[in-house]
Amino acid sequence: MKKMFMNKDFLLRTDTAQELYHTFAEEQPIFDFHNHLSAQEIYENKSLGNLANAWLDHDHYKWRAMRAAGVDEKLITGHLNPDGSVKKTDDDFDYERYLAFVKTLQGAIGNPLYHWSHLELQRYFGVNEHLTEENARDVWLRCNALLDMKEFYPRELIKKMNVKCLCTTDDPLDSLEYHKKLASEWKDVNVLPSFRPDVILAPDSAVYKEYIQNLQTVTEQKISTVSDLIKAVAVRLEYFKQAGSVVTDHSLENDFYIPGTFDEVNFIFSKACLGKKLTHDEISKYKGYVLIELGKLYAEKDFVMQIHIGAIRDNYSALLASCGKNIGEDSLHDFNYAYQIGAVLNGIYSSAPNAKTILYNLNPKDNEALATMAANFRNCQFGPAWWFNDHKDGIEEQIRVYSRTSVLSSYIGMLTDSRSFLSFPRHEYFRRILCNYIGELVENGEYPDDEKLLGEIVKNISYKNSIEFIKI
Repeated sequence: MKKMFMNKDFLLRTDTAQELYHTFAEEQPIFDFHNHLSAQEIYENKSLGNLANAWLDHDHYKWRAMRAAGVDEKLITGHLNPDGSVKKTDDDFDYERYLAFVKTLQGAIGNPLYHWSHLELQRYFGVNEHLTEENARDVWLRCNALLDMKEFYPRELIKKMNVKCLCTTDDPLDSLEYHKKLASEWKDVNVLPSFRPDVILAPDSAVYKEYIQNLQTVTEQKISTVSDLIKAVAVRLEYFKQAGSVVTDHSLENDFYIPGTFDEVNFIFSKACLGKKLTHDEISKYKGYVLIELGKLYAEKDFVMQIHIGAIRDNYSALLASCGKNIGEDSLHDFNYAYQIGAVLNGIYSSAPNAKTILYNLNPKDNEALATMAANFRNCQFGPAWWFNDHKDGIEEQIRVYSRTSVLSSYIGMLTDSRSFLSFPRHEYFRRILCNYIGELVENGEYPDDEKLLGEIVKNISYKNSIEFIKI
């Protein structure tokens, strides 16, 4: 007997799961509190082009899969300039790219891309059959005809998925011009900036010295000491707050804490500003001190601090040089950091007990360590399954770990972490997995069949908890 493919009860294996999803989760709005969409592209609201442009121009998940399938690099990143911008391409080349992805997708059994891509076809374009080489041309033509319509421009795509608020990822020196324009001209969805001070936490970066000089100029603050640096950051943080920002974001990719005194860190800061080489311990002392000071500042300003830990970025140097960053050549790290994150959180919460943080780990080996660490502090969340964990098994395991180390009803839900305007069905994917998890517990007799209580919990996890935790 032929099985139904991704029908209305996709991933919902029990009657209880189906009831929870369709009655309580399905129609909930979306708050996407961490993504990498461009506020400028949302504001300009131009056609996404053809299906290759909409699917492949910014999606390193798809590029990575194509590379793994042996697709020629010209069909993966051949449309990019070295700065990461997209070249103008013709329909023949774009169809070749698209077809290469279709062939890749057919073999991607068990990869979340298979589910995500088909959810995108279903929810945005009404294409319910599975995508193959045989129907690729027909799907291409049908989707392209829709993408030409105003209803498929970025703003309408966001609204179509019932997104109420989203947070982009932005450098502290950003003018936030397009966020401000959106706030004044587009009332349907809140597009808020997130404060991501990557360079400020990278004293070994080749651009650190220049960045601090630019920060001085923008804030009109002389930065001679590490205390001056935090004061200058506070100026930019207030600027972001006035533009509606409520979250910050940090990527920690190596050791990030060794205890250090103010004098030690100030000396390290001075060396960095002169462009001098720093030792491993100096970098770790600087990062730990500044992270704690930033965490206290965020608490004072009512920001939620997001901390993403454990990526090894830019592994393929030749590809980085030719195509730029964020092209699918990153992987997960295996360094141990439980003590370090504990020390940073202790430093923050000891001075600012009202702080709020969300912790994300890339290596699944760190699930239990990070979840139990988060539970040590009030208003510290073990965050959603991130990046290489953002698949059915990873989401299920993240929910299980959260359940057994914390209180599931407090969970803040899902995000896309995406550069694609078609990625919002990932929230549906998560909600289906969540409802299936709870449904199986109920049907196994491990939790009461209390529809009213469970329905409220599912609704809150899907939307309300994140809104209330981040104070939108």
